[in-house]
Formats: sequence, structure tokens, C-alpha cells
Amino acid sequence: MSAIHTALLYIQQNWFELTALVISILGVWLTALEKTINWPVNILACVLYGIVFYNSGIYLDASLQLFFIVFGVYGWYMWTKGGTQGGELRITKMPGKTYLVLLGIGIPSVFLLVWLLPHLTEWLTALLHIAVAKSTIPYFDSTTTVLSLIATWMAAKKYIENWLLWIITDLIYVPEYVIKDLYATAILYFIFTLLAVYGYFEWRKLKRKLTV
Repeated sequence: MSAIHTALLYIQQNWFELTALVISILGVWLTALEKTINWPVNILACVLYGIVFYNSGIYLDASLQLFFIVFGVYGWYMWTKGGTQGGELRITKMPGKTYLVLLGIGIPSVFLLVWLLPHLTEWLTALLHIAVAKSTIPYFDSTTTVLSLIATWMAAKKYIENWLLWIITDLIYVPEYVIKDLYATAILYFIFTLLAVYGYFEWRKLKRKLTV
């Protein structure tokens, strides 16, 4: 079997997941360019990945997409109506007090989620009437979930530091998905890391233009 035939067969068998992957990359790229359309694109990516995770039996990750969709709607609203006098929001640096608030929320949330994950597994099992596998790496799962939600909120507020947090988060996601034997997803998050670096420097340039 030729390499081309193998690749075409893989695309045919995994077209839905690959579509979700491409839309996810597009959403992050549009965010880096400060295009408001990134939010509906990212919401669509969350919906698709929710279906991918559900069909793959990764029900915890599937259920978490609901939170990212809610945050996506919030970000969409903030970018269009969250600025001064209900206008467009501008890129800014995050206030010092906000760092302390996010630390105060983020650290306890990680430990809360570590405790909650087994219960969430039980609830999903009862709801879906099928056995839902427990998280084998709860500290990984909890940390990346909390950091992702915080980074999404920061992006919704157009705080430039959101990209720095995404770089850290995506770098943690890479080994997490390797441990889960999801190598394609690990590669995706490595690409996300590179896009986050690009996004940070792109937002710095856009911010400078606003101050000139």
C-alpha cells in the first residue's frame, strides 16, 4: 500500500476529527490576528471536538467542551460590546491585582477539580448509562482545564498575557495527550504552542499601533 493511499484512507476514516483539527487551528490563528470571527469558529471547534471525544469514549473531555462553549459566547460578546461605551474592546496589559485574583481562583480550582473528577465520572456514568473511564492523570487534566478556562477568559478580556498562559498550557497538554496515546492531538497542541507564540508577538505589534 502506497503512502498516498494510506494517507487518503486515513483522511477518509478520520475526516470528522481532521475537520475539527483544521477549524481549531483556524480559530487560534484568527484570534492571533484579533479577528472577532475567531469566537464562532472556536465555538464550532469545541462542538466538533465534543462529538469527537464523545464518540471516542472520552466523556470527561467531551463534557468540558460545554464550559469552553460558554466562555466562547462570553468572549464573542466582550470583543464586540465589552469596550468603553459598549464599543470594541482593545488589547491591554492585565492589571496586577487580576494576577492575584486569578491565582486565588486557579490554585484551589485545580485541587477542587482533582476531587471532583471521580464524582463527575460517576455522574456521567449514571446519566449516559455506560461506564465512563476515570481520569488516570487527574492533576494533569485538572491543571490544563483550569488554565485553559482562565486563558480563554483572559483572551475574552483581550489581555495580551493570555498568550503566555496558552504557551504554558499547550506545552502541558502535549505530554498529557502522549500519555493518553492521542499522538495526533499531542501534535495539534504543539502547533497551538507555536501559534500562541505567534499570537503574543502579533498582539504586541497591534497594541503598539494603538498607542502610536
